Amino acid sequence: MTHHSGAHRAEDGDGPANGPEGVAPSAKAPRPDGRGRSIRSQLLIGAMCVLLGFAIVAQVRQTQGDEFSALREDDLIRLLDEVTQRNEELSDQSEQLARQRDSLLSGSDGRAAQDQLDLLNILAGTVPVEGPGVVVTVEDPGDQVGAQQMVHMLEEMRNAGAEAIAVSGQRLTVSSAFVDAPDGGMTVNGNVIESPYEWRVIGDAETIAVALDIPGGAFTTMRNAGASVEISERELVQITAVRDIPDPEFAEPVENDS
Repeated sequence: MTHHSGAHRAEDGDGPANGPEGVAPSAKAPRPDGRGRSIRSQLLIGAMCVLLGFAIVAQVRQTQGDEFSALREDDLIRLLDEVTQRNEELSDQSEQLARQRDSLLSGSDGRAAQDQLDLLNILAGTVPVEGPGVVVTVEDPGDQVGAQQMVHMLEEMRNAGAEAIAVSGQRLTVSSAFVDAPDGGMTVNGNVIESPYEWRVIGDAETIAVALDIPGGAFTTMRNAGASVEISERELVQITAVRDIPDPEFAEPVENDS
């Protein structure tokens, strides 16, 4: 009720007279004293402020609602075309980014799978390999070196971090075995090998060389058996010998139920 009363007073006060003298004729003052006129003036000013606030809010809403109503039909069509075109461009960009993401994920998975396959092939000895390492030559003129000394040498190489090993053209893997033959010879992987034995090893050359020549190590064992040993550290060692891995006869992979 106060708002309506203020609105009416604001309309009455829009006449030609302004200031205190213009207010008096439109107001029904109950008392003619100065204090009454002051109170009525304050009420009138407050009502006008409220009305002005409503007018501003209404104007803002009207402006927001009529933002596009003032545009011509050609402008609206052009704006719609621009929005449609931009939407299509964004859609194309989204599809392109999705394809790039899938490609990156696929490429990452593919590289990881290839790296895993390469590692398995190296460990299984099914592919030729090359890298830094050492070449060890064992001369055994008296045929005193047997399977035990060869296994000791192999263990020392593996303990020193050798990643690929071959001896006399035979690739050594987890399934390799040295066997003393009845006539004094030796076989590895079922094939006969003879002195001089040439070991080709890929890994950290310095670490392997130190590990083999420690007191009481593999070289000491070979020399105690009457053999001579020479080692050469090289930046590039090539191992071309590979193994055909037979199918396992007893071992089977465990199925993952998760």
